[in-house]
Amino acid sequence: MSDVYDVLVALGVSRKEVEAAEQNGTLLALAAERFLLPGEREFDTAEVAAQCGVEPETLTKLWLALGFPRSVDEKVLTAFDIEVLRTFLRDGSVSDYSLHEVRVISASLCRVAEVFVDEVWDAHRAAGQSERDALSAMAGVDLDRMEQILMYVLRRHLVAGFYRRSALHDQAMQYGAPSLAIGFADLAGFTTFSQDMNSTELAGLLVEFERTAYDVVVELGGRVVKTLGDGVLYTSQSPTAAADIALRLAELGDELPPVHVGLGWGPVLIRHGDCFGPTVNLVSRLVACAAASEVVIDSAMAQQVAQDDRLSVTALGARDLKSFGDVPLYRLARRTDPS
Repeated sequence: MSDVYDVLVALGVSRKEVEAAEQNGTLLALAAERFLLPGEREFDTAEVAAQCGVEPETLTKLWLALGFPRSVDEKVLTAFDIEVLRTFLRDGSVSDYSLHEVRVISASLCRVAEVFVDEVWDAHRAAGQSERDALSAMAGVDLDRMEQILMYVLRRHLVAGFYRRSALHDQAMQYGAPSLAIGFADLAGFTTFSQDMNSTELAGLLVEFERTAYDVVVELGGRVVKTLGDGVLYTSQSPTAAADIALRLAELGDELPPVHVGLGWGPVLIRHGDCFGPTVNLVSRLVACAAASEVVIDSAMAQQVAQDDRLSVTALGARDLKSFGDVPLYRLARRTDPS
């Protein structure tokens, strides 16, 4: 165990901790913790709260909002934790709104972190390495590069976000409420065909669908709001662009299992990167009405694209949709002969 101990002792880990981690299979996680969060574990929650100038319960609320379980009363926190937590607690308290913001940011960063964890974890599993052998992977993690990438992407998204918000503000000033195209696409019959797939095949399919759908949405000027397993929710300020995206997604069945799409147009509340309102709720119903490789739209979207001679809109009649009553539905397709 000397090779393992030599790697970890430099990170402040005791031999006893190494032995315990080997026994319970958390050796790689222990190495990651000490590499990514350096410093001596010398403070418990009460001591950190005192140094931040807040009550322990305030610190606990923040810790939970960050996505971490309530800390046990042990010395598991470092001077680095105190330094960063002070930036959250500089006025001695956290409001409910601030905690909500923290939850949104933390949930997004949790997914980002999983991407980097997958990269290291999958590499060592594919190579058939033991946790001991995989310790070298931690030394290969370039934290400076990771942080530089995250900050660069954040700055770019901030700029894009301000441009989107400016456009929505102009709409609101003209029409009273900003309207957007909302599209939802998912794999048709996913529950049925996924039962015949093993976990590796299923993961590969979902990754491929997410990658392909994301590229289609972004390439045509839309924004991916979120992915939901076998589904993707997107927005666009242009109804025709949203229609092009929907049709492209419905055509993915040539490479993937069939995809069906619901698409609507109407007022939308954009908040913390997500979207809300009746239009979003309606679109979630529309996708269930679409057959495989079909795009179903509402009447508002049908009116928006009616003058586009590249597109065909066919009335499907009304459907009784939960919470909406009878809703006229339309099939969106490409016009085979625009002339």
